[in-house]
Amino acid sequence: MKEVCDFMKNVLWTGGWDSTFRVLELAIIKKEVVQPHYILDNERASTPQELQAMEQIKELMIRKFPYTKDLILDHRFMNKNDIPPNETISQDFDKLLSMSHLGAQYEWLGRYADSNGLNDLELCIENGGGLASIIHSSVKKIDDNNDSYYVLALENLPYPEMKIFQYYHFPVFELSKLQMGELAAEYDFRDIMEHTWFCHNPRKNGSPCGMCTPCKLTRKEGLGRRVPNPALSQLLGHYYKSIVRRIKKLKTASRRPHAV
Repeated sequence: MKEVCDFMKNVLWTGGWDSTFRVLELAIIKKEVVQPHYILDNERASTPQELQAMEQIKELMIRKFPYTKDLILDHRFMNKNDIPPNETISQDFDKLLSMSHLGAQYEWLGRYADSNGLNDLELCIENGGGLASIIHSSVKKIDDNNDSYYVLALENLPYPEMKIFQYYHFPVFELSKLQMGELAAEYDFRDIMEHTWFCHNPRKNGSPCGMCTPCKLTRKEGLGRRVPNPALSQLLGHYYKSIVRRIKKLKTASRRPHAV
């Protein structure tokens, strides 16, 4: 068996498919120490499911691969509301947002990484849409002994505001969800991956809603067997909640101070 690596990997682990694949890849295949990070969001309906999924995944991994017991450290938690402000990051995010759709999490994740002195936080975005489509021409590959990942190429930024992504490593940038599944099967942890969580708005019974963006993406990316079909009443409730959340976000953005 390969000796445990002394180098610790900081991974933003949410219990989702992509970040879970990376955590299991590091512990099971590469036998490296993982420091998981998780941001607690009081407005995120799926937080209980995500926390439960990660605990279950960790237990299943240790049961099946006992040598991984000490390879995943206890989570580092921080409440989103406790992340220190950073006006530069907030302003850069707002400028990028005015040019392209961008998830709100990249504003407070940037502040989290900066306030904790992290310049190697692994952000597990897969090949395809979302942030990957925005930064795909502004990253470079790093081969580092037992590992490889992408980082932002600061010398090749079309917009200086994109430097808010300089804190991250992108370890699954070249992979699709199906490719991750194939690798997981090859190394015998595909069954553990079935316990990942992806839905943002779980039903009252704890199952995925089938309507939120992650549910739709899960279907699109070939894992539709994990997504239930929504009922009409759920569709109506989903659209109502989406409108309420959008209004709240607009109100929050309008209250954020801007430098003159």
